[in-house]
Order: sequence, then structure tokens, then C-alpha cells
Amino acid sequence: MKSFIRAAIAASLAIAAALAVRAPPALAHAVGQAYTFVACTNNDPVSVATAEDQIVVYVVDNGDGTVTFHFHNNGPLASSITDIYFDDGSLLAIASVTDGPGTDFEPLATPANLPGGNDCVPQFETTAGFSADSEPPAQPNGANPSEYVDITFTLQGSQTFDDVVAELKSGALRIGIHVQGITCPSLGVARCSEGLVNTTPTAVSMSSLGATAARGQVTLAWRTGSEISNAGFNVYRATSASGARVKVNDLLIAAQGSEASGSSYSIVDRPGYGSFYYWLEGVDYTGQSSLHGPIPVNVRAAVQRPLYRPTLPGLRR
Repeated sequence: MKSFIRAAIAASLAIAAALAVRAPPALAHAVGQAYTFVACTNNDPVSVATAEDQIVVYVVDNGDGTVTFHFHNNGPLASSITDIYFDDGSLLAIASVTDGPGTDFEPLATPANLPGGNDCVPQFETTAGFSADSEPPAQPNGANPSEYVDITFTLQGSQTFDDVVAELKSGALRIGIHVQGITCPSLGVARCSEGLVNTTPTAVSMSSLGATAARGQVTLAWRTGSEISNAGFNVYRATSASGARVKVNDLLIAAQGSEASGSSYSIVDRPGYGSFYYWLEGVDYTGQSSLHGPIPVNVRAAVQRPLYRPTLPGLRR
């Protein structure tokens, strides 16, 4: 009976959220517990690799009894998050769905369960009312490369952000996504789709990440909240959010934090003048990595004063 009542409440609140005014601006550069995804389906090896490499969700504590799931498509390859599903846990109901630029999502996805969810181990069963999808046409309005969407949930009773993180780690709460519009050469068709579920937490919990430009150089600075088996970091730069990335550091930036406490880091880059985008990659000892960003920054040319100013005729220097 309790589960029936909970499902009814969740469904009714999700419908109300669809009609409500949107939440405040989304977390464009969210920090929080990061999770990557692993494919349940295997329609094409290239499409699986693309989806697993590019999609990440940040789970963010809002401090008011709500938790935001910030879904980001890191790109650069063609792909689109079009459907998002949640399977049980401490969540009560969707409080809001906040679109990033270029996305248009509403609560209650169609189909009602994760496509390919029966191929997940264990099978993925969406909790009633715990889903959202992009409005038709699905792919253009989904989260394409460099785009995002935020889904905020209220929590049950005395449940907290730590409970949500623990459930994601244990599998008591799972997140499923349907990614469409991916290149799939082995099938001989232009585009295909994959169904994926979240993996265990990545090694690094981010507290802050930002970039500043001054005197023709960029300083990327970040702080971690905790580091679990973290080996270190790599920093990447590109001239556009979907452009080819170049690694900035020659050697892995060694980890300094621990599971109990994080640490502060920074690196200076001299990319020249113009607009740039930066990503931070955390790498653990098993080789698993998590990508944070992109962080945009504009490097302007410094005003140069002449070393020698000629003296005009008839004037003393």
C-alpha cells in the first residue's frame, strides 16, 4: 500500500511539475558527485563507446531537502540524451525539470521504461512518475554535445543527499538514459541508439572548478571534496565546446587528496589569444576516468607599451 501511495504522489507531482514555472537557471558548470554510464544494449560498438565516453551526470546537494541530477553531454561526437529514468531509492517526486540552452524536456517519458532496460543486469524498472524526456522532435531537443538538462527531486522524509549517494553506490537507486542519434557504422545506418545505466561513483568529488585569464595566460584551479583511489588529473583544451581536445599537461598531475579530505590544485596554460574551452579529467588507479567541464575562457591580448618613444623635432625628452 505504501508503494502504491508513493507512486501516486510521485505521478501527480510530476504532472504538476510539467505545468509549473521552470526552476531557476540550471547548473551550467555543476560540481558534485559524478557518475558515468555503461550500456545495457549493444546495438553497435562505436555507438556504445561514444555514449559511454561522453555522457555524465553530476548529483548535487541543494541543501533544502532536494537533489539535482545534472545530465551533461560532453561531446564532441553526434549523440543526444532524449529520455531519462530513475529506478527506486530515496526520491519522492520530481520537483522541477530545468532545460539548458537547446534542450526541451518535460516530466513523464515515452516509453514509460528505459529502452533496453530488460538487457540491464539486474533489469531496469522505472519507478512510476520518475522520468522525463525531450519533446518532439526528440533528438534535436535532447541534450546534444555541450548541452545539459537538470532534474531536481524532493526526497522522502528524513532522507538526505548522503543517502542518495549511498543508494547509487549500492544499486538501490539507479539512473537510466536513452541516447539517440549516435553514429553506428556496423549497422549500415546513419544513426542508432543505446540504453545505459549509471556506474559506481567516480574517484573524485569536485567542490569547485574554474578558469581565469590574465596577462596572456589561463589559470585553471579546482578543489576536490574527496578522492577515492585517485591517481591524478589531466587538463584538456579546445577552441570550441565540440572541438578536438589537446592535453595541456605532459605528465599526470599527481593526486594530493584522500577519501576523508580533498585538496586544491591549479595549472597555468599559455594557449595564445582567443576563446578556449577547458576540461578536467580525474583518473583513478583502475584507469576509470571522469570528465568535468567544459569551462569557457577568453584570453585577450595585453596592451603593450613601446619601449622607446621617439622625440618630436624641437622638443626635449
